[in-house]
Amino acid sequence: MAKTQKKEAATPAKSGAKITHPVVRTIVGIVAIVCILIFSNWLVRSTSLGNKTIDLTENKRHTLTPGTEAILSELESPVIIRYYATRKSEAMPRRVKSYMRKVDDLLARYKNLAKGKIRIENLDPEPDTDAEDSANMDGISGQRVNDENLYFGMAISCLDQQTSIPFLDPSNDTMLEYMLSSAIANVTTFTKPKVGLMTTLPLAGTPPTQPGQEPGAAWIIFQVLRQRYEIQYLGMSPKELDPEQTPVLLLVHPAGLTAHTEYLIDQYVLKGGIVVACLDPFALTAPQADPRMQGMGGAVAKSSTFPNLLKTWGVGFDAYSVIADGKYATDFGNGQRMHAHLSLSTDAIVADDDIVTKGFENLYFPLAGGFTVQGGGGVAIDTLVRSSKQVVLMAGQEATRPDNGIFARTQPTGKNYGLVMRLRGKFKTAFPDGDPAEAKKSDDAQDETAESEPKPSLKEATEESSVYLISDADFLFDRACFQQTAQGYAPVNNNAALLQNILDQCTGSKHLIGSRSRASTTRPFTIIKEMETDFEKDLHEDVEKARNSMNEIVKQLQALHTEKTQGTTLVLSQEQEAKIRELQAQQMKLRRDLREKEKGLRDRKDRLYAKITWLTVASTPLFVALTGLCVWLVRRRSTRAV
Repeated sequence: MAKTQKKEAATPAKSGAKITHPVVRTIVGIVAIVCILIFSNWLVRSTSLGNKTIDLTENKRHTLTPGTEAILSELESPVIIRYYATRKSEAMPRRVKSYMRKVDDLLARYKNLAKGKIRIENLDPEPDTDAEDSANMDGISGQRVNDENLYFGMAISCLDQQTSIPFLDPSNDTMLEYMLSSAIANVTTFTKPKVGLMTTLPLAGTPPTQPGQEPGAAWIIFQVLRQRYEIQYLGMSPKELDPEQTPVLLLVHPAGLTAHTEYLIDQYVLKGGIVVACLDPFALTAPQADPRMQGMGGAVAKSSTFPNLLKTWGVGFDAYSVIADGKYATDFGNGQRMHAHLSLSTDAIVADDDIVTKGFENLYFPLAGGFTVQGGGGVAIDTLVRSSKQVVLMAGQEATRPDNGIFARTQPTGKNYGLVMRLRGKFKTAFPDGDPAEAKKSDDAQDETAESEPKPSLKEATEESSVYLISDADFLFDRACFQQTAQGYAPVNNNAALLQNILDQCTGSKHLIGSRSRASTTRPFTIIKEMETDFEKDLHEDVEKARNSMNEIVKQLQALHTEKTQGTTLVLSQEQEAKIRELQAQQMKLRRDLREKEKGLRDRKDRLYAKITWLTVASTPLFVALTGLCVWLVRRRSTRAV
């Protein structure tokens, strides 16, 4: 009986649940988790949740700007984006394939924000296919790699308007959002804003030097502006300036302004017109004497200013001095540091949340002037970009050459200068007596008819207006703000964005400003430059002493040489020999002290580099360790509570 019971106990009950082996349970659990992850990922990607991201980068580089969101929310007509990408070819570079995923994610977010107003057509152009023919018709040229045509671009269309991005360059990814948003804005805008242009620079190109030759190419910034705005070239002596016909007036190096033209600008502002003026104390791009320059009368003066208007507006400007800045100097290599070529970092941006300069990281102003606030103009003056306080004023011609010892010879002014300024409010007239040209007319014109009599001039503004002042004009030149790539020209700083942002704000289109600011930029080592400038300032007195000692020695040697050439017996007294030895000893001591100070400067720079390197290397593991410690403490506290 006992044996029977043991046998029954050893046999598992068939009526109960089947016991699964632990290894099998583990495998089933892992497979279930993998399936859940795959299904969850697919479910999230197929819904709007897949476009939700957390951007922890500085300045939110991967977050769509409010301007882009506004453009997409205001779409009234459907926009079609034909997205050409060669995905199956093995010849496509790896970095381009990685960049494709970023473009895919961006287009998905655009489509989600547009709420049905954007349709994306994904096309993979292969040889001898309809997709390849469509790409060629849309202006998407293939890149030849290993005897294959590889496509990676977009065509954006709305109704009968179309534009294209021939190639999406991974090296220009910071401008991706702007290019796409700008393309959508362009095809959905059917009237271009008007901008009047007055300039003495060859922005629109130069005429051919000989019959049959091609004319000189227009500046890139002019080509960019012409795509978005209706540019009205007014010449330098317009007969009339009407804000109703030309709401925005752009002046680029208005050299040689007559009093009558300045009066017209004055009346234009009083009537509510908006002025954007790029003045320059020494324009490097000003044409030299050449009678073939149409409308420019040969040579153009290097300096440009508003002699009457600036004073009335409460702004000071030295029209013949450029600023050399010890903090924002530009290094051109081979020890050539140009203090008057300003590489302006984020420290120069006074208000980084201003809509004009938001997101800016680098501006380049070659031989710029400086504005000062004098007051008394009755308008609000905002300084958007300014120099440091380590500034020396110098003549423009002298600033064209490197001069590393300028801060050792000249004491800085110790004050900031405005480089970009905005004036707002109701302006006062700079010509209370009316048009100065009318006052100079002879008495022979008194018998003119009533129709030819001049209109009465305004004394006060009828409505509020704005004036933007930029202390340089060369910053718009091709080499100052663009670089040539295999696909065309790309911005190297925020120069072009500065002018475009201002014009966008003046013409009422503010949506593209934030996305355009994300230009490909560099960050100058301003701390190092400040250290070197301070070092030069410390050496100022020592250098003066050395120069005086050298002059004294030269004078004595010249006197001795004169006596020798006149036949006088040259016998140096003991006092003279002692004096020369003393001066030579002082020179040697001074040189030794200078070498010690230079060594100290190098040591300070090395310590700064070491500190930056240590912080960079140690910050990440330290953050991970602190995070792990916090998690451990939280878990331990919860365990104790249980």
